[in-house]
Amino acid sequence: MPSNSVLITTLAVLVLSFLGLYAMLGSAAGAACVAAGAAVLTALAGQALSDRARRGALSRELSAATLRVAARAGRVADPETRAALLRACDIIPSLVERTERADPGQLPALAAGLRGGLASVESVLDRYLEMQEHPARFRDTDRLLARSREILRGFEHFAAHTAEQIGDPDLESFFTDLARLELSYPPVLPPSEDR
Repeated sequence: MPSNSVLITTLAVLVLSFLGLYAMLGSAAGAACVAAGAAVLTALAGQALSDRARRGALSRELSAATLRVAARAGRVADPETRAALLRACDIIPSLVERTERADPGQLPALAAGLRGGLASVESVLDRYLEMQEHPARFRDTDRLLARSREILRGFEHFAAHTAEQIGDPDLESFFTDLARLELSYPPVLPPSEDR
């Protein structure tokens, strides 16, 4: 659905172009046809710009959330958990970039899933770091920290699994080009033993 600014701009173009063309041409039908065409082109261009701006905002939002998680992950004392979280944070920007290239329309759905995952990881990390820094404040801290580490490491698997589902368009085009080359320039077959 077009944004309000796109609709208002389209309506303004429609009215102004109709009035201007009617004043110049003196024909209501001709002015209406040209004005409608101008309004449709304005709506299409405006919607494309609006979609691009929305995708840019989503990318920036995910980038900021990823940086917050990475900053907290850097304070985790357990090296395996810290490394898994940082690897997940490395996957997310490339995942967003690949989605933008492969199917920009899927970015809002991807962003919704990643936003929820990052928010949960950030929340758990806040409490985890509090337990790590002040273990006496909590009951059974060692068990809670061990369970938290296990679950936090799973975030890397979530990010990697999501990346696998997006696929790699660069490899897809590579295999397409490779097949095309093989058809154009088939490999030389070894000489036959029957001769």
